Amino acid sequence: MKRFLLKIFSYLILVFLIGNIGAWSALKILGRSYFYKPNFIVNHFEGKGRFDYVIAGSSRGLTTINTEEVDRQTGLKGLNISMDDTGLPSQFLMIKHFFESGNQADRVILTLDLGHFEESEQMLNDNDYRFVSYSHRDYIWEYFYTYEKGVIRPLTLSNYFPVFAIGYYNLELVWPAGLSLVKPKYTNRFDWNGNYSYPNSSLQSKSEEIQWEIIEKQPSNPILKEIESYLKQKNSQLILYVGPYLGKQLVVPGGNGSDFPLINHSAIFTEAKYFFDVDHVNDLGKAEATQKFVEALKPFH
Repeated sequence: MKRFLLKIFSYLILVFLIGNIGAWSALKILGRSYFYKPNFIVNHFEGKGRFDYVIAGSSRGLTTINTEEVDRQTGLKGLNISMDDTGLPSQFLMIKHFFESGNQADRVILTLDLGHFEESEQMLNDNDYRFVSYSHRDYIWEYFYTYEKGVIRPLTLSNYFPVFAIGYYNLELVWPAGLSLVKPKYTNRFDWNGNYSYPNSSLQSKSEEIQWEIIEKQPSNPILKEIESYLKQKNSQLILYVGPYLGKQLVVPGGNGSDFPLINHSAIFTEAKYFFDVDHVNDLGKAEATQKFVEALKPFH
């Protein structure tokens, strides 16, 4: 019986080791690709990216501003490092990832969602696994360690045992690694300027029937101060940007009312034709929002 149990244990150890080697290989392939935006930032620019500005944020940052058009009109050089399904802590991680990968930017324009003006949930976001190829980097491992909850934490363990991350996020990591092996420069839902657009369809609603809500908020989230302090060390300026909402108007008491420069375009559109949904513009809205953003950016040139 003892020999039998020892044999089973040996087989389990062997399977675990083989699985770990396979998982390590998959993450290594993904880490050398362009597939997810953290990979793109590392491998496309190779630590040599120099920009006048970058746009950070969630899906609203990803889809609202066309950096290629901004650059064409202003002569600036920009990049969109926003990633969908992220909160402010994850966006701070992306900002760190950009700079710690050797890149530089004079300004970081943070697309701040209304839900993150004053506080943020202390939890992982849906797409944080996209950083897992770089879990050996201190700032990424510390983020996983701080925000991942549970008894078994696959992203936190991934630095030592990548099989846990691959096992938990298999659909999100295995096939992208396989595709990256064939097409290492394939990008997932963003172009080489970091941008993405929602289809040019509009909400099936009449603009005059929309009930507008006025929301008063101060940008008092402590993470904003952390971001500002970090960027000062990188000789970069933090600018807050609030993109268009349908039915919501942000009001910051006292005008700007904070230590942060703020471009507030929350209510620049009142017609549903500019929106894919109430939180995101469509392609038509993106073109118009970009034009208004160009005008608002002039004082910061």
